[in-house]
Amino acid sequence: MSAATINMKAPPYRRPLLALKLHPIIMGLVFIAVFAGCQGGRYYFANRLQELGIASALTLFAMGIWQGLFRLSREEWLVWVRRPMLLIFGIMLISSVVFSLNFTGNVLYSFFSAREFMLAFAGPGIYLLCRCGLPLASVERAIWAALVALMLNYLYFYSTMDLREAFFSPDHTISNLVTYDEWRGFRLKPPLFAIMVGLLGALMLLVQSRRPGTILGAALVVGLAAYIWSIVMFRSTLATMLLSMLLYPIFLNHRNRLHLIVVLAPLVLVLLPVVAQVALSEFMTADGGNIRAKAFMLAFEHIPHHFFLGAGEDSSYGDTEQDIVAPYFFSSDLGLVGTFYKYGLVGTCLYLFMHGKIWRALWRSNMAARKHTGRHNALLWALLIFFTAQTFNLALNPGLAYAQGITLGAIALALAHLHLVSAARN
Repeated sequence: MSAATINMKAPPYRRPLLALKLHPIIMGLVFIAVFAGCQGGRYYFANRLQELGIASALTLFAMGIWQGLFRLSREEWLVWVRRPMLLIFGIMLISSVVFSLNFTGNVLYSFFSAREFMLAFAGPGIYLLCRCGLPLASVERAIWAALVALMLNYLYFYSTMDLREAFFSPDHTISNLVTYDEWRGFRLKPPLFAIMVGLLGALMLLVQSRRPGTILGAALVVGLAAYIWSIVMFRSTLATMLLSMLLYPIFLNHRNRLHLIVVLAPLVLVLLPVVAQVALSEFMTADGGNIRAKAFMLAFEHIPHHFFLGAGEDSSYGDTEQDIVAPYFFSSDLGLVGTFYKYGLVGTCLYLFMHGKIWRALWRSNMAARKHTGRHNALLWALLIFFTAQTFNLALNPGLAYAQGITLGAIALALAHLHLVSAARN
């Protein structure tokens, strides 16, 4: 028997009492980071729960740094410590400095205004801790628990909140929770990304699971998600989800089917203007479509003045986008155009790069996990379909630039690489 085999079979560390105490704490931190990052606390205390989510993400990252310092190779440790810090703090600092230079704002205020990017530290924190011995299955269960809790949390506030009163509230943190149009009435804004991932994952569990308990739990999650969807009725989001699910067995199920994309590319180019027109029509006829059209025009007017680095990150303690551009101007409502306005050409290219990086990692890990276990990992597959749907909806909803997308994107990248490492070992 070789020395390597002996080392693999022998327990590398003795972690009796400490590991047992830390495990539930870490699972609680994962749950809070996902729940708060996906805006589970937006319905009360003016979303102050997000600060707890950021603290949880930073704690996971700090614990991962410390554990990984002794148990991982220097190269791997640096990749998952130095790169995330440079990326996250780089975005926060540069966007703050740029805004200060453009509009003489306070750099510190703008820096902390961009603090939702720190939710991304949950991803590398989870990766480092799992590489140091934390069971990946436990982390995935905590994520599942957070997704279900987000759905139940939404239904509770939908049932108990006076939506009409909230819509006309003078407090913008309350009025911003509710949207209205003539045919759907007053609707409480949901944690949309969490609902999409939960629904997709539960559907996969229903298809492939043979355990009665799992089937029952998955059916309940599908029922919850379907009921919430009947309330919010986001048609374009549902359409991109269904399209992504239909395309998965055709293009994404095997490596040798990717060449079909090249074959069908001319047809896609022909249909693209039609699809774009339909999507734009849906986008512009939604609640506040006329105001959004004016905001688009203003964005196109201002973008040339800050083309490369954008306007930067504003702050509610100084001049805001509404003070600088127009009272009805919110870059977060303008899709990729809003991202270009805020972060410029450099930021938009970085956004597209990270979106592609996460999608590619999920695609590779989904195939590797399926080859290794003979079945899909429901959460990993759900994230792949979710990001595929986001690709189709990219121009209108660049979600990775905001809290929900930042949280799920960072966790998706971590889970993808962990599954790749697990498959490579076996």
